[in-house]
Amino acid sequence: MDEFKLSGQEVYQILKKKGVRYMHHSNTVATSITFIQNRALLTRHFVESEGLYQTPQKSDPEDKKFDVWDSVFLDGEDLHNRYSRANKYGPVLFKFKLELLVSPSIKEVYITKTNPWYWKNTTSLENKYYKSTVDLNRDYLTGRSLDSQIMFTVRSPGTEIKLNKFLHSIVLDIPKLLIKTRSREEMLVGDYGFKAIQNTLSSHGLGHVPLIKRHDGRLALCRCITEYNYLHSFNKQELKKRFAMADIPPDCASL
Repeated sequence: MDEFKLSGQEVYQILKKKGVRYMHHSNTVATSITFIQNRALLTRHFVESEGLYQTPQKSDPEDKKFDVWDSVFLDGEDLHNRYSRANKYGPVLFKFKLELLVSPSIKEVYITKTNPWYWKNTTSLENKYYKSTVDLNRDYLTGRSLDSQIMFTVRSPGTEIKLNKFLHSIVLDIPKLLIKTRSREEMLVGDYGFKAIQNTLSSHGLGHVPLIKRHDGRLALCRCITEYNYLHSFNKQELKKRFAMADIPPDCASL
């Protein structure tokens, strides 16, 4: 794997020249709260080994199988905006300063050519990862490759991607869909998630981090509205997985 290490400094310079300002990570409300409580962006391996909570993801078996379980995944774009759709990994978007790539604690990155979800046992390392920044510069944001498949990963960072140092802001989807909490209080699922994230930021010394409502919390010409309405009508368990915290009961009829 050493031959696929790319210099964080070189990757930073390439992305900066391409107009990239932030690195992005999407997740569920519950997993995001674990990050905030620990004041760091964590790998799924780290969360599991520390006995912390995270929402199960469909990609977990592949992540373990293909040795990316202890990697943090970042995107150079806000894929919700790019493709006008909700992010399937969750409604919470962490926006990190691009400078995290030149942090002394993040000396190199591994950059995928495709999402590990699509890797096979026969997929070679050369077809999984970029081997040079020249090839990355040729492909990324040029229309030659599917940009959403090009993922920037940091292996085994522990707690080094510190939120108080690198986090610029958090953006949250705000679906206008009614739910009922364990206390039987009715509220909109987006507002519920917003309140949970806001309270956790405040109680863990991160109250200064801007928390932004996607589309200003209003209806917008974005497919995410249709997608969330579909989940609310036909797949409430998936909607719950993305937004729920401990005080939404499993048998909640409204969710």
